[in-house]
Amino acid sequence: MFDIGAMELFVVAVLALVVVGPKELPRLLRTAGGLMRRVRELSAEFRQGVEQLAAEADLDADPFRDLKKKEGLRPGMSPEDITDHIMKNREAEEAAEMAKEPIKRKSDGTTKTGPKAPKEAAPETTDGDAKADGDSKP
Repeated sequence: MFDIGAMELFVVAVLALVVVGPKELPRLLRTAGGLMRRVRELSAEFRQGVEQLAAEADLDADPFRDLKKKEGLRPGMSPEDITDHIMKNREAEEAAEMAKEPIKRKSDGTTKTGPKAPKEAAPETTDGDAKADGDSKP
């Protein structure tokens, strides 16, 4: 980044030693290290913020991305094609639900109107019915 070689670093170190002195040099280096650490933290925070904004902008660019993925829509479809495709998906979902319902009714013994009614007793026969059957005694 700065293209500083080993010789340039050596010259800067000797100058810092002469200007600051050997007593204050460790404190100066700690301060410089702390400043560099803070610059790196701020840089990383800024980078994360920019990446988050870019991700949000991608979501804002196509608010129907989730719907397109769920419904299986393709780029270039006309509004009529999209409507037909979605309606076919809804019909298929309804058919799948209807196919599941008889299984549910069989397993718990209920229907849409409620539980099964008890079996009724056989209706009593009258004399006319008995004579027609030929089972009556004279």
